Amino acid sequence: MIIARLISKKSNYFDKLHPASVKIGKHIDSFGLLKLFSLWTLVVAGIVVGMDSQERFIYWSYQGWGIGLLKVVFISILYVYILRPNGLWSIGSRILNMNEILLSTLMSYLFLIFGNIGIGVFLPNLINLIPYSIAFLSGLLVFQFPLILDEEKGEWNHFEWNDKVKFFSISLGLMILSVIIGIFLDDPIMSTAGAVSVPFSLIALIWPSHVRHLQRARFYPLFTFAMFLCVRVPWFFVPLFILFFVVRTINYFRYGIVFPSFDVDRPEE
Repeated sequence: MIIARLISKKSNYFDKLHPASVKIGKHIDSFGLLKLFSLWTLVVAGIVVGMDSQERFIYWSYQGWGIGLLKVVFISILYVYILRPNGLWSIGSRILNMNEILLSTLMSYLFLIFGNIGIGVFLPNLINLIPYSIAFLSGLLVFQFPLILDEEKGEWNHFEWNDKVKFFSISLGLMILSVIIGIFLDDPIMSTAGAVSVPFSLIALIWPSHVRHLQRARFYPLFTFAMFLCVRVPWFFVPLFILFFVVRTINYFRYGIVFPSFDVDRPEE
């Protein structure tokens, strides 16, 4: 990150910005703003599926960007004031039970429908949304392994690998299934983004248990889908960019680490 190169953790500017960043960071944590990435991606995926049903080769289109941003704002308000306070979107915060997993998957489908409604036709394209919800469930199972930050070392840890084989096997199978359905439905976003995401669960499954594989399996599939969606609706870059860089800047001055990040924790030599 550029700001980390300009302002080192040992500089006076870092010390001055640290207290304010701690306060802001606590508010970010209390609102769970990082969970907006998944909600936004689901809504925008619904929008893109609707656009695809009207124009197969649509690319880099700003058509309907105003409505798209309003939907993103609406789902953000819904999360902050309804979903979060009632514990209805707790993915990544804790291990979910089976009922919560099923509820979250159902809600993901409803968010896809919300994004899809009014894009080209009034009624949602229910069939074409199914593989995206399956891919979401694949990613959700990876988040059954929460990461814990060691604030002193600035490193992420995970200590319980129970049912690793079961969860990552199901996650891998679901992502492959979503790719197959995407190919059958002739959906280039689903089939391609899903195919790119397959190796992350596979590596976490067959390689020795280490937090770096979990970090990749959690972050990269969501990032991949978001970027592929941006190819068709570039306006989605704007909210993604703002949230991503605001949160990682605050976290840098709060913990001295760059997070969210494309990098992972390396094994000790």
